Amino acid sequence: MKFLIESQNPVSQFIQITLYIPVRHLSQVRLQLPAWRAGRYQLSNYVQNIRGLQVISPNGDTISHSKLTKDLWEFSPDHVGEYQIRYEYYCAKMDAGSCWVDDEQLYLNFVNCCFEVEGRSEERITVEINHRQHFQSCTTLLSENNEYFASNFQHLADSSFLASQSITHQSFEIDEVKFHLWFNGEIHFDLSKFKTDVREFAEKLIEAFGEFPVEEYHFIYQLLPYSHYHGVEHQRGTVITFGPAESLAERKHRNELMGVSCHELYHAWNVCQIRPIEIMPYDFSKEAYHEAGWMVEGVTTYMGDIFLLRSGYFSLEEYFQTFEKVLNREAVNFGWQNQSILESSFDLWIDGYVAGIPDKKVSIYTHGALIAFCLDEMLLDENSSLHQVLKMLWKKFGKTKIGYTLEEVWEVVLSQTSHPIYFNQFYDDFIAGKEDIFPLVEKHLSSLGFDLTKKCKDDSLASDFGIIKSEDGKVAKVHPKSEAYSKLQIGDIIKKQEISESTIKLSLDRFGRKIEVVLTKSSEFLFKDYQILDKKNNPKRVVWIGR
Repeated sequence: MKFLIESQNPVSQFIQITLYIPVRHLSQVRLQLPAWRAGRYQLSNYVQNIRGLQVISPNGDTISHSKLTKDLWEFSPDHVGEYQIRYEYYCAKMDAGSCWVDDEQLYLNFVNCCFEVEGRSEERITVEINHRQHFQSCTTLLSENNEYFASNFQHLADSSFLASQSITHQSFEIDEVKFHLWFNGEIHFDLSKFKTDVREFAEKLIEAFGEFPVEEYHFIYQLLPYSHYHGVEHQRGTVITFGPAESLAERKHRNELMGVSCHELYHAWNVCQIRPIEIMPYDFSKEAYHEAGWMVEGVTTYMGDIFLLRSGYFSLEEYFQTFEKVLNREAVNFGWQNQSILESSFDLWIDGYVAGIPDKKVSIYTHGALIAFCLDEMLLDENSSLHQVLKMLWKKFGKTKIGYTLEEVWEVVLSQTSHPIYFNQFYDDFIAGKEDIFPLVEKHLSSLGFDLTKKCKDDSLASDFGIIKSEDGKVAKVHPKSEAYSKLQIGDIIKKQEISESTIKLSLDRFGRKIEVVLTKSSEFLFKDYQILDKKNNPKRVVWIGR
């Protein structure tokens, strides 16, 4: 099979795709377009971007086809030969997992726009992409004799392509593995230093796992002129969108870019290879429910930052600035009172990537990272580590490409301890349960020689009265233990506020109604920020940092 892709009018943001299918038997041919992609467990319904689908027979005639579901087509071949499926796809979403076409670039994630032919998913797929002659290109597809190909549909769906007039390329090797850095956009940082930093955390990861899963890996960076932050993992690379590009002249923004880069590289093992059984392999036609969010994203979020510390890129102060962001994002969310992280993982398909209703769920990223941190500290006391568990999972499930169950993951964790009751209680309370994890985080930080301190937020409205407002003045969140919880409504617009020593008077616009509310200042901080302070030198900390 073969896909031919081109864009006849790039500013229209449409691409023209022809799928060539050799038909050897006169049986129904079914074409399934993916409804979601790896790394985002939410239906995306890419079918909404398709128009003008036609089926052309070997003799050049257009034949009829039918649609069985929103993204499944079927046609009946009348004789053997090569059939063509022609259609257009609208490429107008710029993020790390979508497609974008304009006069400057042709950027594709094939899972968005390429059909899977039912019953022929394991066949080799050739991909030909016609783009402007002066464009440079890069891809996570394989190449042979100047031809791009995927070994099967799973490989195609896990691949990206970029052709642009302004790609900058760097590369390096570690233990015969070739790493490529591709940058599309303006570069406002020392490229040589950036490559060195990436190399150093990659070396640390390979040393920790003992090997790299593939022979070649591509970091594809879209450096954008506007604010953006996104990354998506693939077995042979990652796409990362970041902006504004000029902000990367500052170290604090490069830290963010380096953070997502290390996060995605850790995914090369965890998720791309070490994967829940429910998504081994991926079935892109429907939801694939699993409860492993704390493993796939929580562990990866924690480990990505830890390896930036262990490689020497992060100072301890910079690491804890990043950790504080995780803590402070979690501190304003009380979803843990209503859903365990297992339940929130299962519900990703409903609302996992949007704010949703107040305090319904937890984040598999930030809440999962706190679970990972606590588990790492517990294992450290057993002369093991969370990464040691991941290394064992890599050998047992990753290299063998056998999906794991959470029960099997926990068996590996328990193999590292002589205190299974303590670990099982942790699982019941914080993974399967709805206990407050902050006291445990504070305890483990203290054992490393750090204090977790609380301070008021910059906005006293949040700390003293339990009200968080958005930039446009609307009430975005209300603390459930505040007086405001029974007097304010999400969406109220604060038009005026008058603060006295112990009270505040708010003039509100509640969807056209004018309301005045008086609130009494809380005797304790409601919404608060957390800060990590160095308490003392501690030998355990040296082991934890791993340097």
